[in-house]
Amino acid sequence: MTTSPTSLGAISIEAAKPEDLSTVIEIIDAAAAWLHSKGITRQWLSPAPKKFQEFIEKEIAKGEVYLARLADGSAIGTLRFEWHDADLWCNDPAGGGYVHSFATHPRVRGHQIGAAMLTWAKEHVRARGRRYLRLDCWGGNQPLCDYYTRLGFAFCGFVREGDWADALFQIDAGA
Repeated sequence: MTTSPTSLGAISIEAAKPEDLSTVIEIIDAAAAWLHSKGITRQWLSPAPKKFQEFIEKEIAKGEVYLARLADGSAIGTLRFEWHDADLWCNDPAGGGYVHSFATHPRVRGHQIGAAMLTWAKEHVRARGRRYLRLDCWGGNQPLCDYYTRLGFAFCGFVREGDWADALFQIDAGA
C-alpha cells in the first residue's frame, strides 16, 4: 500500500483483489459515462462490454490492476499495467511500463487524484527497473492529451489504424 497526497488528503493505491472487479468496472463505467456526456464517445464504450469485464477480471488475477482509495476506504480510481506493449510501442526492448484502463471517478475531478496516481505509477515503473512510464489515449481527446502534457509527459506520436489514432505519451521514470 502506498500513499500519495491530493487535495482530498492522502490516497492509498494497492492491487485490486478478485472481489474488487465490480468496483473497478464501476469506476471505468462512471468515467466513460462522463466522457460521453462531454461528447467524447470514442475513448471508451459506455457501459463497459462483458468481454472487457472478463479481460479486467483476468488482469486482476495477474496482479496488474490497482485501485486508489481515499482514507475512508472509498475507491476513486483505477489503472492497469502492462510490461510489454508491442501493439503500440513496437520499438521498445522492455524499457517501459504501460498504464492502461486509467480512470478516476468523476466525483473527484479537480482534486489531483489522477496526477497522484500517475506519480505513484512512475515510482512503480522505476521500482521494476523500467525507464519510462508510458500511456496512450484516443488522439481525438484533446483535453486528455493536454492533461498528460501538463503533467510532464512527452507526446511521442500517433499509431493509426483505419480512422482510429492512439496518441502516445511517455515520461522518464528515472530507472
